[in-house]
Amino acid sequence: MIIKSEKQLLNFVKYSPIIVIAIIAIIVNALIYYQNEKNYKKDLSIYKKNYIETNKNIVKTLVENVNNDIINEKNVLKEELHQNLKNRVYEAYSIVENIHNKFKNEGNEKVLYLIKEALRNLRFNEGRGYFYLFDMNGKTVLHPFMTSYEGNSAIEIKDSKGFHFIQDIIKNLDNKEEYFNSYYWTKPKNKINQYKKFTFNKKYEPLNLVISSGEYLDNFTIKLQKRMLDYIQKISFGKNGYMFVFDYDGTQIAHIKKSYIGLNRINLEDKNGYKITQEIIKKAKEGSGFISYIGTIIPQTGKPAKKTTYVKGIQDWRWAIGSGYYDIELLQYLDKKEKELKEINTQSLKKTLFISFVISIVLLYLATYISNILKTFFDDYNERISREISANRKKDVILYQQSKMASMGEMIGNIAHQWRQPLSLISTAASRIQIENELEIITKESHNESLEAIIKSTKYLSQTIDDFREFFNPHKIAKELNSEDLYEKTMILNSSRFSNKDILLIEEIENFNFITYENELIQAIINILNNAIDAFKEKEEENKFIFFSIKNIKESKFQDCETSSCDESEIRYMEIIIRDNAGGIPQNIIEKIFDAYFTTKHQAKGTGIGLYMTYQIITKHLNGSIIVENETFSYQNKEYTGAKFTITLPLS
Repeated sequence: MIIKSEKQLLNFVKYSPIIVIAIIAIIVNALIYYQNEKNYKKDLSIYKKNYIETNKNIVKTLVENVNNDIINEKNVLKEELHQNLKNRVYEAYSIVENIHNKFKNEGNEKVLYLIKEALRNLRFNEGRGYFYLFDMNGKTVLHPFMTSYEGNSAIEIKDSKGFHFIQDIIKNLDNKEEYFNSYYWTKPKNKINQYKKFTFNKKYEPLNLVISSGEYLDNFTIKLQKRMLDYIQKISFGKNGYMFVFDYDGTQIAHIKKSYIGLNRINLEDKNGYKITQEIIKKAKEGSGFISYIGTIIPQTGKPAKKTTYVKGIQDWRWAIGSGYYDIELLQYLDKKEKELKEINTQSLKKTLFISFVISIVLLYLATYISNILKTFFDDYNERISREISANRKKDVILYQQSKMASMGEMIGNIAHQWRQPLSLISTAASRIQIENELEIITKESHNESLEAIIKSTKYLSQTIDDFREFFNPHKIAKELNSEDLYEKTMILNSSRFSNKDILLIEEIENFNFITYENELIQAIINILNNAIDAFKEKEEENKFIFFSIKNIKESKFQDCETSSCDESEIRYMEIIIRDNAGGIPQNIIEKIFDAYFTTKHQAKGTGIGLYMTYQIITKHLNGSIIVENETFSYQNKEYTGAKFTITLPLS
């Protein structure tokens, strides 16, 4: 058998390098291929992210630039409006000045009449513009469309917002020669709605007269809007990029597909039921932002496709302007990049395979050479290895016997302690029967009483044997156990160590059932108790306490919180705490006490294997945890310090 194994080992040494090298080559190439694939996917992800960010910036910049153009045009519009009004009023001022200078000797009444008749029928701005006059006291001198106002005071007239615009003009012209203001007023052909109107007012000091003219802002705004829509309609980028405009009522007022312009598309939705127009208007009213939906058409294909759009609201015009990009362009872009990256990865893999093949040939040669050298070494050391194996087996037998004897000695000591009192009771009862029988004073009652005591004691002795035999049972079987039974069995098996030690054991045991490996858990607890008992030997303490508690801990937690609701579940675990007042463990060694063969005791008193085995049992066999710490606590109004071991075992 030894020779056969030897041959197998030599064959393994000889041929395994070839297999290992082949496996390594396969693994290396697989890893390289996997890494290339990973890098390829990562690059695609980066390309996708960059593409999305770039296109978002493009459409956002485009829309924001149009918005800025509109703002600039509005400012230009306002300046043009002011300048136009100013020029017209200056023309009227010249007329008033000329008439006054020419006819001032004929009296102010005639001069005013001539001025009114000269200005009454003057029109400009496509017939919308006209002049009106009033004096610095607020009395209307001329109004071409409301002649009933002439001769009457207008000082109390106010617009729809309660603004006394005549008073405002007079107040400002007290300190200056000319003044711009604005208010809301009806149009000559529309007496229902009121519109914002800008006016330019210039005072003619010689006649204490104010010359005014105005223009409705919306008249100029309509022209500007038409000009901006023509401008937006021409904007395009790429193959499918364009801009569109909705008003807040849902009417399409700009689109690359001209047949849409003028249609009310407020109820437009994509195939997923997404209300496209309503969401665009909603986003515009919020200010600006991105939305995604299935676009109605791609200009390039005429078919629907997913679209990401940036929307900007122009609140005073009630416009929603936007532009977007289609995901199909992203897919086409990624498809192109995917082909490029795959080609790069294929070329890289070919190079790697060739290099791996060359390296494998070299390594195979070296492996064969080394295998031959190792075979020679194995032949030389074969006999020595056999001798060493034989010697080690003898040592193992000796160590096993020593361990077995030590365990049996400890067991016999515990059994002897458990049996001492029952044997004493049996001896006492038997002696009582013998003495009473010799003195002929024995009665049936005393005889039965003594026999009952003997029977009870023998049952106890038998139960003790069963307890110790069960503890040393080598078969690991998980079974249901009661917490109080666990405590009682532990104390029975370790009672000899508590004898004559003046140690007060204080227990707090909750009654509940659980499933565990009984013998291993008891062994772990006994090791901790023995450690606590030994700690008192090195400390002079008047009151010696060991506190032992077993608790059933229940905690609630939430699961399935990714859905609309969270389900509450219960976590149960058992907590065993063993605490003493022996002064605690030095801080410089507390983290080492679970290490194998670490002990602070004399070599003759400890091996350092007890707490190591406890840690292995709790963490590896029972799937629990154990921690140790020093703790200062109060008991019976006195402070103590000691070590605290906490064992936590799952129950569910």
